[in-house]
Amino acid sequence: MTVPVNYTPGQLRDAVGISQETYRHWKKAIAPLRREAGHSPCFSAGDLLATAIVKILVSDYGMRVSALSALADGVFGECNSRSWPMLERSMVVLNIVSEHVAIQTEGSGLIVDTPAMVVPLGKLIESLRRTLLAGDDDGQEMLRFPPVAQPSAPLRRRTGLA
Repeated sequence: MTVPVNYTPGQLRDAVGISQETYRHWKKAIAPLRREAGHSPCFSAGDLLATAIVKILVSDYGMRVSALSALADGVFGECNSRSWPMLERSMVVLNIVSEHVAIQTEGSGLIVDTPAMVVPLGKLIESLRRTLLAGDDDGQEMLRFPPVAQPSAPLRRRTGLA
């Protein structure tokens, strides 16, 4: 049985690459980011992916985060409905007019009949995975012990000492 890993708000911000101020602002506009857990781990891997998608839509596509509030539940729901390995060969399709979000696998033939935004997930998941596995370079350094020569004859224990 695998135990799901949950991430703290700080880990979510670091993995996605957003500032604390941006996170606070997004929490006001995007309901799935509003968790009452404080600093405890409460975000899933799907939540990290969904937040990364929001970041792409805001930074690359120029959308306002307030305009994404209607699509947020769908994005977070779809990203949490499948594992990352299942999503790596997929793309998220956001239909802005009907406020519908869908996951389509690559090569399935993208069919849309109204304006939509498409975000491929493979490179995004790869980037998140690399960030999460990179570790913390500012952490405590390993203790380095100098080499010590060992005597060739075993030391005898002194007896009779108090």
